[in-house]
Amino acid sequence: MIGILLFWLAFSPPQPVQVKPAVNHPEQHQTQSVPTAGIAQTIHDRLDWLVRQKSPEGGSARALYNIKLERFYAARGFQPVWTTRTMIAELMSSIEGVADDGLDPADYHLKEIRGFYSKPPVTPQQIACYDLLLSESFFTLASHLHCGKVDPSTLDTHWELHHERSRSALDSKLHSAIATRQIAAAVKELRLQHPAYDHLRKGLARYRTIAHEGGWPILAEGPKLQEGARQIRVTMLRQRLKVSGDLSVLNADTSTVYRGDVVDAVKRFQKRNGMEADGVVGAATLRLMNIPVARRIDEIRLNLERYRWFLSDLEPTCILVNVADFNLRYVENGRVRWGTRVIVGKPGRETPLFKADMQYVILNPQWVIPPTILAKDALPALRKSSSYLAHKNLKIIASNGSVVDPETVNWSEYSAGNFPYRLQQSAGDQGSLGRVKFMLPNPYIVYLHDTPHKELFAANTRNFSSGCVRVQNPVDLAALVLQDSVNWSKEKILAVIKRGKTRIVFLPKRIPVYILYLTVTDEGDELHFCDDLYHRDDRVLKALNTPLPHYKTERCDQ
Repeated sequence: MIGILLFWLAFSPPQPVQVKPAVNHPEQHQTQSVPTAGIAQTIHDRLDWLVRQKSPEGGSARALYNIKLERFYAARGFQPVWTTRTMIAELMSSIEGVADDGLDPADYHLKEIRGFYSKPPVTPQQIACYDLLLSESFFTLASHLHCGKVDPSTLDTHWELHHERSRSALDSKLHSAIATRQIAAAVKELRLQHPAYDHLRKGLARYRTIAHEGGWPILAEGPKLQEGARQIRVTMLRQRLKVSGDLSVLNADTSTVYRGDVVDAVKRFQKRNGMEADGVVGAATLRLMNIPVARRIDEIRLNLERYRWFLSDLEPTCILVNVADFNLRYVENGRVRWGTRVIVGKPGRETPLFKADMQYVILNPQWVIPPTILAKDALPALRKSSSYLAHKNLKIIASNGSVVDPETVNWSEYSAGNFPYRLQQSAGDQGSLGRVKFMLPNPYIVYLHDTPHKELFAANTRNFSSGCVRVQNPVDLAALVLQDSVNWSKEKILAVIKRGKTRIVFLPKRIPVYILYLTVTDEGDELHFCDDLYHRDDRVLKALNTPLPHYKTERCDQ
């Protein structure tokens, strides 16, 4: 995965070697006995050699990285960058600290750098090699902390969130850090500054402490535990809940009766794990309680990585839809102002992950069957019987807007690719889109909308749609995004809906919508875990755990 997220673009193009005079500095390490021009020429030659190497590990990404590294040094006349021991010490400390972010310090050449620090290089070849090693380590570390180690588009071809703004900012900060020798400060600044990310980092530290102390006990299977039951397993249940923080460690109750605080603690645990908080310890609750702490640590790590994929470019006012926990949150000026439940795509019709701007709201929308549903549902049903049209309250509309008699259509002739009509459903309470539709143009034809099947919001696992996001309280969301308490209050919106006429209302300002997939989130300093609905966690974890290719050290000792 090397080089995937090394985004320091816009370096100056390569220039002829221009040897600059050495600058004396009180902390400059042992390079003064070696002519500066010799070091610069050696750095130039080694970069030239690296650029020409064919790399089976890292492939084109590694080659592109070497080119960018060459441009970085060319802009500095190929002079060594890491000229003080303080800079190197700060880099080592920063590398060690990335373990707190769920990253592996070994990916950033920590062992080699420690060796360099304890026994500084003396020949031009050694100085050049290790200077390049330090630069690669710093740039890679900074990029991974700011944007993530893993390229999400290699795991999901539908990934449509990109770090356009943060790439430019990263480039500028890296140049400034090296110019001012403020390595530790730069790394601290580049680490995501967001409460959600910070809470996950703290959670990672806490769960690692739990693991270091032996983890939590495994609960034996047995009959359901309901309030008032008396079982010996209650004693072990109390211990399990104390370790995870769901039951106070000061609780001195040793009774084998399942009651009081331990029932409340189970409800808290169930809520944190996306379950109905009924306080009953059945098979599903037992399964979640017996997930090893090591697995929870991995889940926190891989979700820290997911946060790095988008948080650096998160707009202060936006809508966040987390597919994995079936929730939508409206964020205003960096604070969650409102939230509601959502329904997302079913297996085989997964809701794609992307960012798009919400531009307008349609009240009393008419539904035109999209290509996926046309191909997988509508046309197969219509080939069997045209009664599907009446059942779904659909009309066949020709390209000129006229209504087509279904008896005149030979359904066996058509597929989704050559279907010349559109199947349209009138607006209404029973329409598939309900009474409100939120438009955020995107290549997936996915949008947010109301639904007539409001009873489905009562389910804990809400993956019933064909890819779009159904919103539990769409009128409240419409009032928020229209941002006009006079002309578009909730009452005014309901009045327009009651009249039944389709109306388009443009937002005063476009609002970015992020469709995300996070299986660990923070809720008021508590970590909430949810099921891996689309079975994506292991792919992220495998990529995150894949070591970066070793830095080429050939010719370093010559």
